[in-house]
This record gives sequence, C-alpha cells and structure tokens, in this order.
Amino acid sequence: MKINRTFIPFDVKLLNIIWCFDRKTNQVKVILKDEGDWTLPETYLIQDEDALDATIRLTRELTGQTVSPKNIEQLETLTNPKRVVDGKRLVTMVYMTYLPEFPDMMTSTLELFTLENLNSHYYFTKGEKQLAVATVDTETEYYQKRLRKNKFYQVNDYVLKKACLRIRHSLDTQPDILRILGEAFTLREARSLYAPFLGVSFHEIDNSNCQPPLTKVSGL
Repeated sequence: MKINRTFIPFDVKLLNIIWCFDRKTNQVKVILKDEGDWTLPETYLIQDEDALDATIRLTRELTGQTVSPKNIEQLETLTNPKRVVDGKRLVTMVYMTYLPEFPDMMTSTLELFTLENLNSHYYFTKGEKQLAVATVDTETEYYQKRLRKNKFYQVNDYVLKKACLRIRHSLDTQPDILRILGEAFTLREARSLYAPFLGVSFHEIDNSNCQPPLTKVSGL
C-alpha cells in the first residue's frame, strides 16, 4: 500500500536564553532584543557550525564573552507543525547560556530584563515594561490557544517559562544556573539567585538550602 506523504522545506534556527547576575542589585537577568517586540536572541547555523558552536558565537557577538561549553545547556527543540514562516516549517533549537560575568552590551537594541515571580507566575521587568511568560505547559497547547498577549514573537514566552521551570526543578540536584555567579560568590548571592525561581524572598531561604547543591556544580 502506497502512503502519500508531503514533504515541505524547513529552516533551522537557534534561540539563545542568556542568563546573568547583577551583583549591584542581586538580581537575575536575561538578555532580550528589541525588534519591535522584545525577543530572545536567535541565529541561523552557518556552514561547518554545530548548535553548540552557534550558541557560543551568538553569545560572543552579543556580550563580548566567549563562554565554555559547560556554561551551555540545551533546553528544547521546537518542531510543532504550526510553526510555518513564509511557507517553510521552522525548527528551533533552544539553548540556555550561563554568563559567568555581567555583560557589557554591544548594541543599543539589547536590554537586560529582571526575573520576577509573583504568586508562582514568572515575568520579566525593565522599568515599566513587564513581560509575562506563557500560562500553558506544552508547545501544542501554546499553538492551540495562540497566546500573544505579551507580544513575544512566536514562542519566546513559552520557552522562557520552560527555562524557569527547568532551572527551578534543578536547584536541589544540579543547579547549573549558579554558573552565572562566576567562580567565587557568597551564600547571600546564591540565595538571591534562588529566590525568584522559587517564588520566595531571599530572606526565606536558609543557607543550608544552598550549600549542599553547590558541590554538585562541577567546575565551580
């Protein structure tokens, strides 16, 4: 029995969630780019470049920092059939980068947004700007409901939610997010980092909650 299949062209992009820590304010930040709407940095892969190399390159282009592969984590690959741009399927690989140093921005289109948590809902702020993450849990649900309330391009609000939840769930086992504190940091800074992911004040986090996981982040 012959099965008819329709194959359509597709593009592959890489989305980079770049995390960092502001020691002046003890706040967790993420880099967003102003392209009419606030978006996460993205790039196409160039010839002879794999996804990890592309993530390192994009991070260097935006921040001037060349990060180690250990500071990069793959989050998800987005393949929903509804992701079609100009007649082509769009496949997007999502990575997270943990900047060990606070960045000096290289272009005027980049801004640092602060991670906040109100009543277990994550959102990002910059002055009066407030960008909420998606309320759904899966990519399929996201496209079924076509959520666009905060004007993120495509699935930025969805992947930021996935990133926050991934990090929150890893805090007790493999808290690689601590890499944004660099090689030397205080327990107060670690508590300030944990707080928005857990949805509590850093005063509510006992030092003993932070100390055991520190030994599980290899290379720190």
